[in-house]
Amino acid sequence: MTKPFDLLAELAEFSRDRRMSLRDPETVSAFVRYAGDEARRALDDETLLHGQRAEAMFEALLVSLGKFQLLKTENSGRWFPEDRYVAPDFRVVLDDGTRYLIEVKNVYERDPFQQRRRLFKPSYLAKLAAYAEATGAELKVAILWARWSIWTLVSPELLVDDDGMLDLDMQTAMRVNELSVFGDRTIGTRAPLRLRVLMDPHHPSSVDAEGMVEATIGRVEFFCGDQELTLPVEQQIAWMLMQYGDWPCDEPEAIPDDDRVFAVDYRWNPVEWTGQGFEPIGTLSRVFARYFAQHTVDSGAVVQLRAPLRPNWFAPLLDMKGSSQALPLWQFIQQPNFDTPPSQPNRP
Repeated sequence: MTKPFDLLAELAEFSRDRRMSLRDPETVSAFVRYAGDEARRALDDETLLHGQRAEAMFEALLVSLGKFQLLKTENSGRWFPEDRYVAPDFRVVLDDGTRYLIEVKNVYERDPFQQRRRLFKPSYLAKLAAYAEATGAELKVAILWARWSIWTLVSPELLVDDDGMLDLDMQTAMRVNELSVFGDRTIGTRAPLRLRVLMDPHHPSSVDAEGMVEATIGRVEFFCGDQELTLPVEQQIAWMLMQYGDWPCDEPEAIPDDDRVFAVDYRWNPVEWTGQGFEPIGTLSRVFARYFAQHTVDSGAVVQLRAPLRPNWFAPLLDMKGSSQALPLWQFIQQPNFDTPPSQPNRP
């Protein structure tokens, strides 16, 4: 069993501030009442909940991508002098030894086409930068554009305005996005992706007079285009893209066989076709954002801060590199464009 170090530290600070002994029986009771009040206050703070959820999601995203040597929460504990530094949320050491300190921000703007926010007071940003410089790391800011479930990673010193603030719109953030250093990329494949649910032939699946069918599922098959996916790794990747990719699922189609239902097909197709032999199905970071939302959000409300971790979840896809004939994958790795000047935000 893990020892409650953090809890004991909180209790010690609580008792010290109130000049109560840790050994006083009333101290624990008072601390429990205090913790309950603070928890209820936190649950009423939507900005805090969404911000903490975004931090947890970014950490879990990097764990799923797996492209680092070390990932650690940085802003816990104490540092001195307190008035000179602010510790960012995470420390990351990349595979090549590069050191990042990353501050995470959640941005939600109701209008989907007006995604712009001024982030950080100049004094706060200066303290983040001072902490990064003192520890020999590069400061980055990870932003969840929550209205679009889009993650970007930017270098703030390149984007501050004349007032020393990070004045950023989503289009500019996407143009200078550096998240590919962790393995993020856009995935394309052939459409449609198809899941076929076959009925067990040893059980009835006939259609009654009211159009109802009682059936027992025998097995499922996966297809990309017209090619069946027989390898477990292909099926795993396809199922992940079906659940959390950008393509919507069409209405299920029943496949009859005389007077019974032989199978039911589910097809995932792009909303708009490019006609170039493959269709983009989304970025890995957006796929992960949808997975995380499934476990943490209900009807727009945060119900959990963390989702189950999926270490190296994307490794099979990242390692595929076009080796599958049945499930061809196109992988587009974005490099940041620092040369084009920012423009006024238009519709994405």
